[in-house]
Order: sequence, then structure tokens, then C-alpha cells
Amino acid sequence: MKRLGIKRKVLYGCLVIGVALFFAGTVSIFEYTRTNRYVADVINDNINSINTSRDLLNATEAYNADLMYDLVISNSADSVSKYSAFRENSLVTSLENLRDKFSDPREIAAADSVVYAYVAYMHVASEAEEIWNYAYNVRNEWFFDRLQPIYLEFRRYLLQLTQVCQETLSENSSNLQARYYRGLMPGVVSGLFGMILVIFLNYYLRVYMINPILKITGGIKRFRQFGRDYDVKVDSGDELEELNGVVKDIVDLNQSYKKQLKR
Repeated sequence: MKRLGIKRKVLYGCLVIGVALFFAGTVSIFEYTRTNRYVADVINDNINSINTSRDLLNATEAYNADLMYDLVISNSADSVSKYSAFRENSLVTSLENLRDKFSDPREIAAADSVVYAYVAYMHVASEAEEIWNYAYNVRNEWFFDRLQPIYLEFRRYLLQLTQVCQETLSENSSNLQARYYRGLMPGVVSGLFGMILVIFLNYYLRVYMINPILKITGGIKRFRQFGRDYDVKVDSGDELEELNGVVKDIVDLNQSYKKQLKR
């Protein structure tokens, strides 16, 4: 079986290192790109969730404050239909497609609770224009004894939704950190693997190339300086073995010429 030459050995060694590093680098880039895209999506979802719950809470508080002003504080009969209708439209706008703005199952469940609480709240709040026709003490009692408890329940679900969004953000932050280290691992592995391959290539070059050349050089020096026989053996099966054989033939031929001259 024909052995590989020096050129092919070095070429194949470099190819192995190149392919290994290319594969590891490709994995690192792919993992980094996927992690980066995942981070962007998660951050956008969390921001949208928190903004949605915050806007909904603000709209609810404004709507309830308007009702309290209309029924308990203001003496204007137009205020109930004017301001409360505006706030109700804002509240309905915030509630439209509420579930579609969340991705986590806990957020969706909390959003469903908010929607159900909203339906109950608006069902009672729809009595506001009729209650306006009653005396102040009736309006006051209706607002604080009937509407306000339902509003507080509605607000509790909104705060619960906000808390769930914040907890999801915290959990996603931990997951992002874990994914960051996982995305970093291919690069670390590729670097370590590249170092191992370089050490292996250095060992190969020293054992199969540098050491035979040093042995051949040492044998030539001993022949020139001390006239010793050239007895270097190189069993590499490549050009260095051929070179050693040629050098031995030249040294043997030189020794035979010297013996003939002495005669």
C-alpha cells in the first residue's frame, strides 16, 4: 500500500483543521443568530405585554374616575354621557384583541380574567345614566357600594395581569442568560478543538518531519567531521525516506571513492 507523501499529509492535516473550525464556526454563527432573533422576539413580546396591561389599567382608572366625578362630585347632567362615553371607547379600544397581544399561557389566562371582569364591570356601569336621575345619596351609595367593589375586582385582575407580565419578563431574562451561555459554547468548543488540532499538527510535524530532517543532518555532520558511516534510518514512507536513501547512497559512494583514492 502506497503511503502518503509530505505534501498530502500536510494538506490533509490543514484540511481537517479547516473543516473542523468551519463547522464549529458555522454552528456558533447559527446559534448566535437564532439566539439574537429569539431575544428580540421575547423582548418585544414582554414590552408589548407590559405596555398593554399598563394602558388598560390607566384607561380603567380614568374611566372609573370620570364616573365618580359625574355621579358624586359634578352637578352637570351632561357629564355622564360626555366624558364617560369617551373613556368607555378608550377602554374598549384597549380591550380589543387583548388575548392576541400575549404569548405566555399564564398571560393569556390572566387576560381572560380581565375580560370577564370587564364585562361584569361594564354591565353595572351601564346603569350610570339611569342612576343619575336619583338623589345624591342614592348615586353615592350605588357608586361606592355596588360599582366600586366590582371595579376593585376588575383592577385586581389588571394588577394581576401586570404582575404576570413582569414575572414572565423575569423568567425570560433568566432563559436569555442560559441561551446566551449555550450560544457561547460552540465558540468555546471550536476554540478548544482548534487548539487541540494545532497541538496535534505541531506534534506531527515534529515527529514526522523535523526530527527526521535533524537525524539526516546529524548523520551528514558525523560523516563530514569524523568520517563515520551514515547509519541513519528513516521509516516514514514519504519523501524524507527517499531523501535519506539518496543521502546514504551519496555517502556510500563518497566513501568508496575515498577508498579507491587511498589505493
